[in-house]
Amino acid sequence: MLNPAGSGEGDTIESMAVEDMGIALEQERHRAQALNDAAEAIRNTIVSRLHDDGLNHHDVQFRVKSSVSTAEKLSRRCDDGRLKYPGGLDDLIGVRVILFVESDIEAVAIALSNQFLCHDDEDKTAMMRKNGGIGYAGRHLTLEVPAVNPPRDCNDFTGQRFEVQIRTVLQHAWAEFEHDVRFKGSSGDNAEISRAFTMASTLIELADQQFVNISDILKRLQSEGSIEPETQKLDAGTLQGVLTRAFPGYPSSKENQYAWMVKILAANGIDTVSAAEDWFKSLDSEQVAKSMQYRFSPGQVRLADDLLLQSLGESYVEATKALSSDNNRETTLRSRLHKLRVVRDDG
Repeated sequence: MLNPAGSGEGDTIESMAVEDMGIALEQERHRAQALNDAAEAIRNTIVSRLHDDGLNHHDVQFRVKSSVSTAEKLSRRCDDGRLKYPGGLDDLIGVRVILFVESDIEAVAIALSNQFLCHDDEDKTAMMRKNGGIGYAGRHLTLEVPAVNPPRDCNDFTGQRFEVQIRTVLQHAWAEFEHDVRFKGSSGDNAEISRAFTMASTLIELADQQFVNISDILKRLQSEGSIEPETQKLDAGTLQGVLTRAFPGYPSSKENQYAWMVKILAANGIDTVSAAEDWFKSLDSEQVAKSMQYRFSPGQVRLADDLLLQSLGESYVEATKALSSDNNRETTLRSRLHKLRVVRDDG
């Protein structure tokens, strides 16, 4: 006998299925939101770290792997039938740091490995060139938000692992276009397209080398430049020239950081090219580098920040702690000041 409409077992099963689907969708929304919040916090922390170290960069992007993509990857098996990823995935969150010149990749890798726990560091560019190959180039890190002293914005995400890809803008353009054509298009293994990509990859490698050469030439020209008139007001462009002449061995910082340092200097009464030249000539950059124990040459603005901190001490912390988009600046400055004082006192 058929059950009366609306009161039978079929309706009960259907309502349960709808309820289960609703729960599953809510769980997926929660998962996606939690990962997105973690990814955004990690991305902001990386941007702050790059700014703090004065490392020039084009962009920092992030993405969160979808549940469909996650399930597909987790189901992959090796040739012998074993699951390829039995311990789960480290790349549910992916971050890309895109740089202008290839010579900055090493410094960024060191900076991020110091900020987070590093589980893996794969230099695909070096491996490819060592094997005589041509194609995708970049540096891949597998990192984790540390449980001990996590970055301020990542307090709620300790233990979260993520992957960072560090590339130049040219490597990024090649990889993105190649991915679209190979994986989203219908080219398959077309020999003509493969040959064209190989040629493009070779040209990109040559162009990256020339970008490094251009950067080196610019630094040399700036360091050889004439001293600006005494009354010329300091701006981002003239400050870069001042810092390049004062510290020729240190790399350029991101353009907007010079404008930020102009404000910092103005707050301390230094607003002309001549005054800035005299100020930085009077400071001992070698002593600061020794005190801070830099693992790589920081950007010019970061070095200038440390020199001002050493010279002005606590008053510099108070005067500049709010002159930044980095909410962690005061804590960072006090940590650096402690380093500078410990070495000075020991000396």
